[in-house]
Amino acid sequence: MGFVMKPAPSVFGTCSLTAAFEMVCLVHLCVCLFFVASVSSSSSTVLAGVEISPEMQCITAAWFLIGLPVVIYAGVGALFRVESHLSVYLAYQLGTLLVVVLWTVIFLKYGNACTEEETMDIGPLALRTSAIVCTVSNGMVLFWMVALGAGVVAAIYLAWSMKVYIRNRTETELLRYQEPWQMVQSLADDAAAEQARAAEQLSGAYAAMGPYGGKMAYAQPVHHASTAMR
Repeated sequence: MGFVMKPAPSVFGTCSLTAAFEMVCLVHLCVCLFFVASVSSSSSTVLAGVEISPEMQCITAAWFLIGLPVVIYAGVGALFRVESHLSVYLAYQLGTLLVVVLWTVIFLKYGNACTEEETMDIGPLALRTSAIVCTVSNGMVLFWMVALGAGVVAAIYLAWSMKVYIRNRTETELLRYQEPWQMVQSLADDAAAEQARAAEQLSGAYAAMGPYGGKMAYAQPVHHASTAMR
């Protein structure tokens, strides 16, 4: 039996799914603003031993700049129950996950939080201590990159759950609005059937009277009235 992922419940304790997703959008908006405000288009920057060129900084900032209207778009869509807004946000989050994975690979391959030249002439004990500090520093960089990736995955899951919730809520509301019209249609069908039954009974009564029965019944009083006048 295969694994089937279920959407998140509509309520997390005292927090609704909509409120949780709006908080995710708020955090995502702050992250986008931070990355856009932190880049430099004129000088390189060194982060965890990796020298990041101005071009690479601008490319990354451009991606997060695109995210600003997308996050607002998703927040409005979640508030007003528009499923298509969440689809756009999901596509953007999948791209963000690819960006995070790319930077994680870069830091794993080229990153180093400290260099050995600073402690080469101090002694074996210092070198050993420096190696431990560097390992811990590199581990912290890796930890924060993995945490960032996990946050993106959690945001994708909440966005998908919100999309499923909106779809189910829309179907439920459509069924609720459909019930009165179905009742009216059922009453109209019953009235039409009753009229058809009455017309059938009336036509059967006329058929039982014969082809001239109805005319003779109305002609006899006129014939007696003319005889009395004579």
